[in-house]
Amino acid sequence: MIQKPWSAEFEELLLDELALCDHTSSLEPDTPLAHYGLTSLSTLALSSKLVSRYGIDPPAFDERAFRTPRSLWKLVARTSVGLGARFAEVASRYPDEPCLVDNTGTMTYAETAARAAALASAIGAGGVVAVLGEREIATYGAYLGVLYAGATIVPLSMDFPPDRNADIVRQAGARCVVHTEPRGEKPLEDQLAAMSGVPVVDAHAMPDTGGFVPRPATADTPAYLLFTSGSTGRPKGVRITHGNVAAFLTAALPTFRTGPGEVFSQCHGLTFDFSVFEMWGAWSTGSALAVVPRVHALNPAGTIAKHGVTVWACTPSLIEAAAAAGTLAPGSLSGLRHVVIGGEPLRGKTVALARAAAPNAIIDNVYGPTETTVWVSTYRLTPADPIPDHPILPIGTPTSGADIELSDEGELLVAGPQVFDGYADPALDKDKLIVQGGRSWYRTGDLGEWAEGVLHHRGRLDGQVKIRGYRIELGEIEHAATRLLGVRTVAARIPGDKGNAGLALFIEGTTVDEPWLRLELGRSLPAYMVPDRVIATEVFPLNPHGKLDRAHLVLQMM
Repeated sequence: MIQKPWSAEFEELLLDELALCDHTSSLEPDTPLAHYGLTSLSTLALSSKLVSRYGIDPPAFDERAFRTPRSLWKLVARTSVGLGARFAEVASRYPDEPCLVDNTGTMTYAETAARAAALASAIGAGGVVAVLGEREIATYGAYLGVLYAGATIVPLSMDFPPDRNADIVRQAGARCVVHTEPRGEKPLEDQLAAMSGVPVVDAHAMPDTGGFVPRPATADTPAYLLFTSGSTGRPKGVRITHGNVAAFLTAALPTFRTGPGEVFSQCHGLTFDFSVFEMWGAWSTGSALAVVPRVHALNPAGTIAKHGVTVWACTPSLIEAAAAAGTLAPGSLSGLRHVVIGGEPLRGKTVALARAAAPNAIIDNVYGPTETTVWVSTYRLTPADPIPDHPILPIGTPTSGADIELSDEGELLVAGPQVFDGYADPALDKDKLIVQGGRSWYRTGDLGEWAEGVLHHRGRLDGQVKIRGYRIELGEIEHAATRLLGVRTVAARIPGDKGNAGLALFIEGTTVDEPWLRLELGRSLPAYMVPDRVIATEVFPLNPHGKLDRAHLVLQMM
């Protein structure tokens, strides 16, 4: 049997195109592609697919590339070398440009690359590596160091309970944890104690490595694992490849036209995939990344003025909270070129707040679950465009390379090169990844409809909600509370002051010790999943079909 040098993903893509020419069912590495019936027209179609799937720069294709399957794979493997090499290449072009900026100072691309190389040398090659730290320059150097080592990143948060982070590390199979926190302080020591037995690397104690070259990664190598809230009571790991990220960047970045001199805000933790746009939007173009701690994120005017931010990514909740705090005055963000809003349904009145504060900015409302790599549809408003007369803004049209269809039930289905190929736990795949028309589609669980040529989000099929940009499975909260109390519980999204949503937990019973329950839930759930209210109700209401009436529960407390 001939050894094939390429990935299964590459062979499937090539066979799909060649089958149109010659009913080909298998490939030999050194058989000329012309023998399979490849024509000039099909070569053009194939190159377009390769650009979309692997993020290849079109000028990289030459006559030599399309001689044989092996020669074409050599081009793909050479030009699709992963995020670490992407950063190194940009750093070599712009070594003295600012790369990372925070309240303590600035680090150039050359300095950041040196720090990443030092860490990569210390942790060794490949595998899965967790990164634990706050939003500061050292953490982003550690993030890049894992990529330089050819490893898959698992971001952790100091805000997560130690047991939750430890469970994520176990599920991911992380071979070590890199931290940027000072040793000896209780929050870090509690976290590391929960991960007992996993080797620990201090990102601050790195040797000088000289000319370390980032290890290559193919398009189907996992770049990161993000763990989202899971309806089974445990977080679930979403595996995103270098090819998924390359496809997203290929689709998204040309619409921003950024480069040296531009500054992206970094307002979101590494456990939220909006951060992927912030980081790689900057690092793919030679722009700077301004790292914004939470306390400063609520003062966008001050942050944007201080760091000269030109691209601001945010959730609707952040805009509304800043406006409520009096830090989003009209004209206060006039230096912005782009405002990218995602993570939650976007109300027209929230867009009006952003438009007033940033009158010169293009505003994008973006949509995409973690499984589809940041976003797959966009609704864009230029400064001259009127705000649509909709309570909730449309999510727009699919980005380049992404296909979105509606099932018979109205569920949004997504296919294309940005869509992940499976969870860390394969048992979760069967309900979310389906095959239709010979293609793999991700079932988002979101309901939508087309109206006037654009997509509108119409809610969820299940118990998942978005609050302040975080994806929350209500079932995970209910599972944790029921385990503690031994009685039936129901979690629900509730309206809050100034439009900010919150969470309520209903307990079937006459009394509940709310302070104790919130404290215990905080030991296993991240803070954003701990209910704002706990309410005892003697009997849960039922709808006419004999099912739990969640809407009526919420109305009872209003």
